[in-house]
Amino acid sequence: MISQSRYIKIVSGVGAGAVVAQRQLLMRVITQNAQLPPGLVAEFANAESVGAYFGTGTEEYKRAVAYFSFISKAITSPPRISYARWVSEPIPPMIVGDTIEKQLSSFAGITNGSLSLKTAAATQVDITGLDFSAAVDLAAVAALIQTAIRAEDDPQLLTATVTFNTNTNQFTLMGSTPGSGTLTAVATGGADDISDELGWTTGGTIIVAGQGAVTAAESVGASADISNNFGSFVYVTPATPMTNDDIKEIAEWTDLQNNLFLYSLATPLSNLETLFALIKGYSGVAINILSTTQANDFIEQSPCEILAATDYDAPGASQNYMFYQFPKRNITVSDDNTANTVDKSRGNYIGVTQSAGQQIAFYQRAVLCGGSTAAVDMNTFANEMWLKSAFTAAFFSLFLNVPQVPADPVGEAMLLGVMNPVITLAKINGSISAGKAINAVQQQYITQISGDPNAWRQVQTLGYWLNISFSSRTNPDNGLTEWIAKYQFIYSKADAIRAVIGSDVMI
Repeated sequence: MISQSRYIKIVSGVGAGAVVAQRQLLMRVITQNAQLPPGLVAEFANAESVGAYFGTGTEEYKRAVAYFSFISKAITSPPRISYARWVSEPIPPMIVGDTIEKQLSSFAGITNGSLSLKTAAATQVDITGLDFSAAVDLAAVAALIQTAIRAEDDPQLLTATVTFNTNTNQFTLMGSTPGSGTLTAVATGGADDISDELGWTTGGTIIVAGQGAVTAAESVGASADISNNFGSFVYVTPATPMTNDDIKEIAEWTDLQNNLFLYSLATPLSNLETLFALIKGYSGVAINILSTTQANDFIEQSPCEILAATDYDAPGASQNYMFYQFPKRNITVSDDNTANTVDKSRGNYIGVTQSAGQQIAFYQRAVLCGGSTAAVDMNTFANEMWLKSAFTAAFFSLFLNVPQVPADPVGEAMLLGVMNPVITLAKINGSISAGKAINAVQQQYITQISGDPNAWRQVQTLGYWLNISFSSRTNPDNGLTEWIAKYQFIYSKADAIRAVIGSDVMI
């Protein structure tokens, strides 16, 4: 019988199955805590898991409690929080074991265990005769292994430490030489090999090379290279306080990302004017006033919490960051003179006013440090952050799911096809405002940059104007000619009012 596949061949599969994840606009916390190995980003879904990892007495946990306690006016809360390591001083190489639950019983019967390690010189060190029969807990197991490792004649092992973290179920080996070197465990497969029991040769093992110190700005940049799944970032209070120059360097990095991330920081009122003079013009940077007389309330997390809790899939999701109340945060401005001073240097603060004798405290004024061409209102900056992320995910999904996007009207239609749902959602969630009046200067500007004399009318009526064009360029890396699509998207941003001025006329 002749196979039917000669005439009809049906290949089964799920079409357009490659879905590109869109960034979650979470808060990232940059920490110097040695508990978190460098080179990775840890995400947590609740404060309890943060406490289990770092400990409930740490600033990392206290920040998470404040973050997850936030409930927006739309009754939403931040879904996750992420942490990344700032290596502020040289560290030795490490083996960080997996987080699979460890039991003392797994070691109690071992009286002649073995462990093989390799240092940077690729020299294998074989440790034998490990006896855990007298160990009373897993910390004692770690101590016995440490003693055996230090007895080896290898510079990387002479002062090495082995610890067990009861919160995370991890055995960690830290070498002797800060700033350089590597350490790995070798699974020999023998019956007495304990490398798997330690979690040092499993899929969850983390190998950390010895490395030198990096700056605060380099630390957030490195974390973004690992995972850009965040929208805002803050720093745990460093052991050595940051200088204004350190903050300026972070602000420069944030500005270069072009509306991708929001950097929020806290500073005393006495430092505000000096600091603002240094970082004025850097987009995406929020200065918050820190109380010097009350406990740290993590005021700089305020915009980060609002951003993370914003559900852009919902109608009217766009937030006015001003007028948000944070009952557990310190009031730092309570009179007009101070408010005027702080506002002049674009400081944000918990300010208090009153109505009918009732004191009302809320976050003010929700502004950033950018220049004249940057979004300085937090809500506008946040909306553009979401819009860019949504467009990026849509384009990647298109590229991964179709054979090609041609540089012709068909390709233009394909790009428009994936952009339109994003634009529609942006109008629904409030990122784009249709029907807003466009003044004469704005009309001229839109006409000039678009080359279309009617573009401003579309921005005013529909809320946006979009054009896609194709051109070729020479790739600077390989010298080859390649085609690119360029889009120009002009839209009417959603503005949030900060005051009401009325006129009561009595007749």
